[in-house]
Amino acid sequence: MPLQTDQSHPSTPTARRGRAVALARPAPLAGPARLLVAVLAALATLAATLLLSVGGAVPAQAHDRIISSDPADGAQLATAPAALTMTFSTEPLAVEPQVVVTDSAGTVVAQGSPTIEGTSATFPWPAELTGDTYTVAWRVVSSDGHPIEGTFSFAVAAAPEPAPTTASEEPSAVTPSATEDTTTEATTSAVPEETDDEGRSIAPLLIGIGVLAAAAVVVAVLIVRRRQQD
Repeated sequence: MPLQTDQSHPSTPTARRGRAVALARPAPLAGPARLLVAVLAALATLAATLLLSVGGAVPAQAHDRIISSDPADGAQLATAPAALTMTFSTEPLAVEPQVVVTDSAGTVVAQGSPTIEGTSATFPWPAELTGDTYTVAWRVVSSDGHPIEGTFSFAVAAAPEPAPTTASEEPSAVTPSATEDTTTEATTSAVPEETDDEGRSIAPLLIGIGVLAAAAVVVAVLIVRRRQQD
């Protein structure tokens, strides 16, 4: 009686390898599982991007930065300041700090090293510089060892001009002589008037004396004639 072979389950090596690969391959993910994997991948990508951004920003924030200046940038001053002062976020290193001051024409009018005290850098202002707009360029070394620099500008009003000397303040050489001439003329004109007054006051007295003298002469003549007649 012949043997019957089962054709539904081949036992050849190729068939066995095919069954092993099919068993090792994972089953495809279902809809919810596939969505969860996609969300997790997007979150991982976003986290990596944020880490890279923060890591790149940390070294930049370590540099010092200027907080304020005195005079302030764009200030309009009536008089020149005593000094230039720059204040930083942290204490800069006292390693060759530099300040260069130029006028509106671009000419360097002052330069030198400011004094570092704490978070401030101070540079003395030349007192003779007035009446112009000045630009201050500064450079210091940050506390992390990196040089930083910047500029600011301000204007100083011109010094007032001295008031011109008026004519009333000058000594006058004509007034005293004119006064003296006037006084002399007044005195000279007053003297004849006083003389005339005195002459007028003496004239009646002289007339009276003359009348009395004539009367005395007439009386004397009459007396002499009467005696001669007697």
